[in-house]
Formats: sequence, structure tokens, C-alpha cells
Amino acid sequence: MKPPRILFAWEMGENFGHVSKIAETAKALQGKAELWVAVRNPVAFRQIARQLDVKLMVAPAAPPHGAIAPDDAGRSYPDALRHVGWATPQDLAPLVEAWRNLFALVSPDLLVVQAAPTALLAARGLGLKTAMIGSGYDAPPRAHPMSSFYHWDPQLRAPPIEREAEVLAAANAVLSDFAAPALGRFCDLLDTDAYLLATFAEIDHYAPRDAIEPGHPAYLGQLITTDKGAELDWRDDAKYRILAYLRPTGRPFEAGAKALERLDRSFDVILACPGAPPGMAERLATSAVRLVDGPVRLDRLIMDCDLGISHASNGIAAAFVMAGVPQIGLPNHAEQIMVAQALGRSRLGLGLAGQYGVNEVSKTIETVLSSDALRSSAAEARRRLTATYPKGPAPALAAALLNLV
Repeated sequence: MKPPRILFAWEMGENFGHVSKIAETAKALQGKAELWVAVRNPVAFRQIARQLDVKLMVAPAAPPHGAIAPDDAGRSYPDALRHVGWATPQDLAPLVEAWRNLFALVSPDLLVVQAAPTALLAARGLGLKTAMIGSGYDAPPRAHPMSSFYHWDPQLRAPPIEREAEVLAAANAVLSDFAAPALGRFCDLLDTDAYLLATFAEIDHYAPRDAIEPGHPAYLGQLITTDKGAELDWRDDAKYRILAYLRPTGRPFEAGAKALERLDRSFDVILACPGAPPGMAERLATSAVRLVDGPVRLDRLIMDCDLGISHASNGIAAAFVMAGVPQIGLPNHAEQIMVAQALGRSRLGLGLAGQYGVNEVSKTIETVLSSDALRSSAAEARRRLTATYPKGPAPALAAALLNLV
């Protein structure tokens, strides 16, 4: 019998976490389905999934936007879509057209979206089965109106209903052009044949999710790739071992990198920094920091790590949690702020936001390393999650997708 043809789609976001979600699921489907992958960044995909047997394509996506004012970045999922092509029907229609043409070329039996809302919109009216795999932010609670990103903050908790209505109107205008059924509410877009929540409650961007979507889909565990990247080992003589993953943009990077540079040689610091700026390696050569311009192989390092530092991206934050490593989040934007808040709520780490610099990061490093409570809480979370998700979510996700086709 001919194997089913499954198309994975990724159109939003920059981090390797998006690649991991697709790659780990696709790995569990090898030999059971014909796999096609349309991704925002094919180079990043093959950095993580070098040998994976898939047909790789570039996903239709909105062109890069310029700088976004902080007060215009978006306070909810539909609000944020304004900056990726959903602001007007004129911007959105060509993206829907491109996705529909891609569907016609591939003829998939199932579309699996991972941070690909435009692909999901384009599938309406085509009779194509759909599934969503997300880790919280990219699989938001299905509510009307959609939840604010800052759902824990009394001053920012109210969602921007008017902007959601504008985005919904743009989407429905495009659907009308393609003779596809309209959306009654924005959350109707998310009514897929399978809604697969690939994370756990401790770092869910929307925790406690029950308060927003009662009876939401079950948490299946986090999809993490830990065996790809530069292979390093810890120094035997180090008193403290810090694993940091930072991208060279903005104040959080500058403050974090300089705080790490200040640490003395009793520390061993491995800093994964994709796109490291020129001269940075030379500047750090005499410090305790070892710089890697790209990802590092986590499974060689993370279990013997004393502290994790990142921008609180969901994937790397989950890896630290699963290893029982207390962590510090230095978020750059709303999605990462949500993870940092969840880490603090779960007592698995600390996050910094607002106006801060190198001194505040240095003090936070001291605080976390000296905190028995955070170490104990992180170790307990590791025991609990290892028992709950002994095999990880990939086999269950693969089985759910195959059941649809």
C-alpha cells in the first residue's frame, strides 16, 4: 500500500526549536510516510536534520519587516500576526495563493503546521486534513477573544479585541477571494483535526492553561534535539559549569555576554552564539568563556551543568528543565518573556526584564548558583517529568498523525 504523504510547514520564528519539533516528529515517521517539509530556513533545518529523509522546500513567508515599536509588537497571537503578512488582505492574499500552489504541487494527505498559521488559513475549503504541533506560543489556547500574551499581568491582561477583529476581517476577505469558508471567530482557525500540545505545564507560555481553555488538549512533553552541534566537554577543574545560549542582538545579549566575561577561571562557561559578532572570540580568549558560533551538542554537557542561561526560548529552556538545571532567562520579546515568567512561576529559574545591565545579570548568576531552593525545585521537576514522559512525545505524535491518514 502506498504510504501517506505528509507535509510539514514552518513559516514563523527564527530559532532551532522550530526545527527540532519538525525533525523529531519526522524522525519517528521514517519509513511510515512520505515526508515533505516546507520551512522558513532550510539551512537551519539541515544543520539539525542533516540525514533526515524528507523532501525539503522553502515555505512561503512574509518579507522581513523593519523595526517594530515596542507598543506595536502585538499583545496576542492574532495581534502579532499583523507583522507577518496579516495586516491587510493585499499582504495576505499572495501568501495564501503561494501556499495553495504548494499544496497543489505536493498533494499531501495531511498538513502538519508548526508556527505556520498562513498555511492553515490557506488549507481552508480544500478538504485537506490538518494537524498542529506547538509548544504553547505557537499552539495558543483556543479562546474568544484570544488571550493576551501577558495574561498574568492585571494591567495587560485584557486582549486587544479591536486588532483581533481587524486581522479576522483581513483573513475573511482573502478567504472570500478563494471561495473558502469564512472564520466566525479567529480561534476557529485553530480547529484542526489534531491539536498536539508538545510541551509540559511548567514552561507553557499560557500556564495555567486551564484558566484560559478549560479541558485543553493534554500535554505530550517537549520535542528537543540534544545530539546535534559542536562537541565539547567540561573542564575537570571547574567549580561551576555554565551553559549559555545567546543570540547577538539587543541589550539582553550585551548584558549577558559581558556578565559571563567577568567570571573568573573557577568557572567553565560554554557560550553557544550563532552569528557571533566579529572580534568576540578574540575578546573572550583570556576569559573563562569558550565561544561556539552555532549550536552545541547538549547531551554531552547538560547533565553536568550548574546553570543554564538563555533568552528563555522554549526549546532550550525545556532542555534545562528536563536535565534538572536551574536557569536564567534574558528574554528579547513577548514569547520569551512568557517562558521566563513561567519558569519563575514554576520555581525553576529567574528571568530579567525591563531596564537592566551587566551588574544585574552578574547578581542574578550569583543568586541562582547559591540557591538551594532553585536547585531542589529543578531536580524535582526533572524526576517528575522523566517519569511522566519517559520516551518523549515523538512516538505519540507520530502515531496521532498516522491515525489521521
